[in-house]
Amino acid sequence: MGYSCVRTWAWYGLLVVVWASLGVAAAADPRFADDPIVVESVDRSVEAHSGATRAYFQNFIGNVRGNLALSAGLRFDALDWSIGGAFSGEQINVRSELEWTQVLSYQVQLSGQAQVGRHLYGRGHVAYAAIQSGTVRDSDYRGNDRTDLYSCSVSDTNDDQLWDVLAGVGYPFHFSDQRLLIAPLIGYSAHKQNFRITNGTQTINQPVPLDSRLDSTYRALWQGFWVGCDIRYALPAPVNQSAPMEWSLGLIYHFRTDFSAEATWNLREDFRQPKSFEQKADGHGVTIQAEWLLRITRQLKGALLVQFTDWSTDAGTDTLYLANGSTVAMRLNPVSWRSYSVMLGLTYSFF
Repeated sequence: MGYSCVRTWAWYGLLVVVWASLGVAAAADPRFADDPIVVESVDRSVEAHSGATRAYFQNFIGNVRGNLALSAGLRFDALDWSIGGAFSGEQINVRSELEWTQVLSYQVQLSGQAQVGRHLYGRGHVAYAAIQSGTVRDSDYRGNDRTDLYSCSVSDTNDDQLWDVLAGVGYPFHFSDQRLLIAPLIGYSAHKQNFRITNGTQTINQPVPLDSRLDSTYRALWQGFWVGCDIRYALPAPVNQSAPMEWSLGLIYHFRTDFSAEATWNLREDFRQPKSFEQKADGHGVTIQAEWLLRITRQLKGALLVQFTDWSTDAGTDTLYLANGSTVAMRLNPVSWRSYSVMLGLTYSFF
């Protein structure tokens, strides 16, 4: 279909160029300037091409079906990473570990799905989450396998943001009188995490508040390609009515993900400011999305949306930037990130 369409438009373009050239020549040549046959022929050709163009785009727009949805709800995140390797002459497999838990956010998401004709299907979303509360635990060890703990602090994580952007395209297969859709997909996504660390307390022996100036930041980015499949089923609907109820399931495998992070440890005088260290690793993950839609009007539906994602990385590199200008490369152990959200929303369908 794509090749024949391109070839057809190429011929249209060639004809337009030829007839436009004749028109310009006629207008410039006094022998043809007043010839009504030439002028009328050029006008008819231009009008015919314009009509074909309008008909094509009207047919294209008429074959677009899909929906736009706005959802809002709660989101929960957990992130864990640790470093090991040589530093100050010591070989330790887990030297320092940070664990974010119970990170609660209010999330809003704008999403859309569209099908063009019978051969193209796509979907995507943009999500923003405002972190309300959370806890980060920072543990430091002198021995292997998380032994000989000598420093442990618990701090707050709040007043920051999480971002998600995802898009994919695929080929739709329809069954059961168009009520069942199965669409294999390929796409790209990016996920940004901004964590701020404040109000810390040292918990070794007797709890002691950390310096009130604590205002460190950790910013991570997961981005890469994915493959997946959308499955959607709708109950039978009366003529000229939308389905009274629909269910959908989206399955995604993030097979090639680049993980990167930067941090500012503002109380560490031995670290460079503002970029104290950075991390890089290759990762992968899975995302599952389930949705239940209930008809309100012919084009408006209420929606309950549940999303779950689970990511991890291979071992990577943690590069420390020291205040004296030197850098130290550490081993970044596998990073893990889990997130799930529950949202309510409205979906508007266009035909």
